[in-house]
Amino acid sequence: MFKVQDPNVRASSNFLFENVNKILSTFVPANRRPEDFQLHEAINVKSNGTITFSDNKSNRAQFIRIPPDASVWHVKELMHRKWCTERPSLVISITGGAKDYNMKPRLLRAFRRGLLKVASTTGAWIITGGMNRGIMKLVGEIVQTNPNRSRPIHLIGIATWGCVSGFHQLDVHGANVHYVKPRAEERGQASLEPNHTEFIFVDDGSERKYGREITFRANLEQLISGDFFAARFTPALSSSLQPLPGTTSLRAEPTDPVPVVLLVVEGGPNTVRTVHEAVVQNNIPAVFIEGTGRCCDLFAEAIHLYNKYRAKIESSEANLHSDPATIQRHNDELKNKLREALKDKILEISGAGDAAGDGANKNPSKPAGSTGETKRREGDSTDYFELVYQCIEKRKNFLNVISLNARNPVEPDIDVAILKALLNATSGSESVVSDKQRKCEQFRLALEWNRADIVRNHIMIREEDWENRELTGLFEIALSRSQTDFVKLFLDHDFSLTDLFRDKTKLPLLYVNSMQDHHEISVNNDDPLRTIYQEMIQPLIGDFFEVDVALCTKTNTSDSLLDNEYLVACSCCTTPTRREDYQNQISAEDGTNLSAEG
Repeated sequence: MFKVQDPNVRASSNFLFENVNKILSTFVPANRRPEDFQLHEAINVKSNGTITFSDNKSNRAQFIRIPPDASVWHVKELMHRKWCTERPSLVISITGGAKDYNMKPRLLRAFRRGLLKVASTTGAWIITGGMNRGIMKLVGEIVQTNPNRSRPIHLIGIATWGCVSGFHQLDVHGANVHYVKPRAEERGQASLEPNHTEFIFVDDGSERKYGREITFRANLEQLISGDFFAARFTPALSSSLQPLPGTTSLRAEPTDPVPVVLLVVEGGPNTVRTVHEAVVQNNIPAVFIEGTGRCCDLFAEAIHLYNKYRAKIESSEANLHSDPATIQRHNDELKNKLREALKDKILEISGAGDAAGDGANKNPSKPAGSTGETKRREGDSTDYFELVYQCIEKRKNFLNVISLNARNPVEPDIDVAILKALLNATSGSESVVSDKQRKCEQFRLALEWNRADIVRNHIMIREEDWENRELTGLFEIALSRSQTDFVKLFLDHDFSLTDLFRDKTKLPLLYVNSMQDHHEISVNNDDPLRTIYQEMIQPLIGDFFEVDVALCTKTNTSDSLLDNEYLVACSCCTTPTRREDYQNQISAEDGTNLSAEG
């Protein structure tokens, strides 16, 4: 090959190579339906398309680039209609350290097993910062090992556009981009994690300034949650079985609230802010992995000491009948004592900056007392203790700690801890006015997650817990969805199918609700089996035999009952001639037997 000497030619060649995706997307636009254009217009999408990665060639991630003030509602609509068509029963938002974080093998095994189990069994979405470092990279690698390829896990990355290494590659409209990770990352940027299935890039015009996506992400998660754990009325479930949609969710509409849980691993000052906003402002419970450092260990220690100090105050005889002023004085003393006990951990948090939006020092080798960190500490006036204390004081039941202590011989069940965090959050709902209603609400969540083990081991612990008429509605839902483990659980606790179907309208409805395709069926009939056969089964098999024979509804002698049983068993696979031969054979045998007896 000859070398190009002309610098203008070389410049043109480089320009074409670097901008090939943008040129193709401009002159060869993708075929999109009108509703796609409408959604993109409403969101004010700046660029969009798909991304393929050399590190994971089987993954084609979808992405949009949006302004920070984009309509959160329309973004959620796009996610439901175009990206993740099946409504999740749970959303796990993962935040924490963005520096390279190496878990010990045993702890990593527990984390991987728990995250995969909770995501695969509940059909959860997982949201991270989307970058190829820290906890985000670890989660991507875990999701990539998902053994159930028939049910992929949606891993959604929300990141600041100007912090993505090589973000100019993604300035396209409807095209596929083969993302090339730069050989050297600039300070304030990181490459994309290749196992994420969807990306949302928030572009405020800045470059290499982390955290510009935090507000949008919090608003999106709050909209998805829809105040799921805020005060709301839970209707009685003991009413007649209602027609249910053919979905796996208790709530049929994508716009209905979905429980969101915040999973925290390590983390720095931005993580503390994220936890405070999620827990206090957005009613989203949080799970802290104790032993991973900084933010997680701070909250774990704070919760432990708060409970210890509070128990001493409540056990004090002098406080049993104290006046409001005395109670306030004790609370102030508790707060001051807690602040003093946590001052070293607070200083550790406030003295280390976040990177990639989730809390890590960009230069971990830099001395703690360096000029850069000193300036950062002096410039940050946030009272991190106050943020932590507000979380504990206002939403203690929303805070959950799971220990990954290497000295503990038992590996923790992280999936159970995540689901229990959501159950604990329901105990603080103002709408739950009794223990029975609270357990019923928790049962509904476990039913949606299809986790009968959670009901058995953590909700319905006492036998008297099952003495609740409202559970009948959940029994009907489990039957309509063919959730076998739940049906067995109900039957083991003396829920009667006979009692359930005393109302004869329920059996046809149950039959209809269990079918994937929608069918109309008349329920104004005293014979539900006949209704099901005539309206649902007979149109499929034709008039091969009479309905009375199929249902054995005639009053017959023992001989005719035998004939009917034979007809029911064999009419689908035996010709009429052979049935007559069989009947003649029976008659002949009866005659022979009578002669022998005579």
